Amino acid sequence: MQSNVRPLRLALVSTLVAAAVLAFAAIGSSAAAPLGCASFKSQAEAQVYFVEQGGTIQDGVGSLDPDHDGVACEGSPGPFRGYATLGYNKKRDFFYGTVSMPPNPAGGEFPCLIGNRHFPDAARRLNVYKVTGDGDKAIFNQFGLGAEADPSSGHLIWRADRKTVIPGRYFAEFEEKARTTAYGGSECPAFRSPIVSLP
Repeated sequence: MQSNVRPLRLALVSTLVAAAVLAFAAIGSSAAAPLGCASFKSQAEAQVYFVEQGGTIQDGVGSLDPDHDGVACEGSPGPFRGYATLGYNKKRDFFYGTVSMPPNPAGGEFPCLIGNRHFPDAARRLNVYKVTGDGDKAIFNQFGLGAEADPSSGHLIWRADRKTVIPGRYFAEFEEKARTTAYGGSECPAFRSPIVSLP
């Protein structure tokens, strides 16, 4: 009788361990599953999640960017954020980049192509920053740069000459567009490109 107890105990322990492993795997896989657009209150919120999860034009995150332009959940309501890229042309010494912006699902337009803190009908402004141990350092002056809007495609396009670029990690940040009201938040909040190593 006693000789049968030990094998039974071992079988029971093995079964419990296997069940625990399966349960943990199930929990882990459900927690790692990407969220869908219905999980977010706005397009901007979905875009933040998309970028945080490593989403790019080449690498999507679940079903958030089916057309692979880097913009998550284009049918979601505002506020709106875009997907920005940053590069540097070593041969001709200039920074460059583009931004894909989401359309307004209510009107089919691109509400965040133009406008800045000072002038609602002027170019959307940006600056390039170098990531350092003492904080991010702006590459251009306090006024930054203007990005040309292409209303037909929903893109912002820009370039800026810069002959001296110290190798390092950089990102482009787009300023917040003018607030929709004197007291309300902006429909077009500030956003950044992913950090890239340049030049």
